[in-house]
Amino acid sequence: MKNLIIIAFLFVSIVSYGQVNFKGCATGSERVASINNELEKEVLRLVNIERKKVGLPDLKWSDQLSYSARYHAADMATENYFEHDSHDRKGDKLVEVCGTFDRVEKFYTDGFACAENISAGRSTAQATVDGWMNSPGHKANILHEGAKFIGIGYYSNPNSDYTHYCVQCFGY
Repeated sequence: MKNLIIIAFLFVSIVSYGQVNFKGCATGSERVASINNELEKEVLRLVNIERKKVGLPDLKWSDQLSYSARYHAADMATENYFEHDSHDRKGDKLVEVCGTFDRVEKFYTDGFACAENISAGRSTAQATVDGWMNSPGHKANILHEGAKFIGIGYYSNPNSDYTHYCVQCFGY
């Protein structure tokens, strides 16, 4: 019995270690692990196909922008909201705690952030990119001539309103 209690304690300790606190504005040191790296990389591939169609160069993967994107996707799924700015849930209310670029720039220190796309409710890379390409503002971000780098984050929470959340952060 004692060994079982020790094993249970170790398991809880391992699971708890590295969990991110989503209260307040991000510091930029938070690291949300990718829960679906294949989906994130497929979004990048599909975005670069769209850019090639109009003669633009591929966007390059940025770990820093991906940290921001993953953080925001996980925050929205955890706090159950869908907004560009970061929010905390206080009871039934959402309280804004950080602007979009205030958050992104905490993570992205190698350049300047120029845009962000968010998606909710779409479980595949293709559906996500199709949704963005059918929205003039999101499409403009994907086809932004000045953008050179991209970070992508996907998070899922079956207890949230949309279950699936995907974020793209673009930078110079």
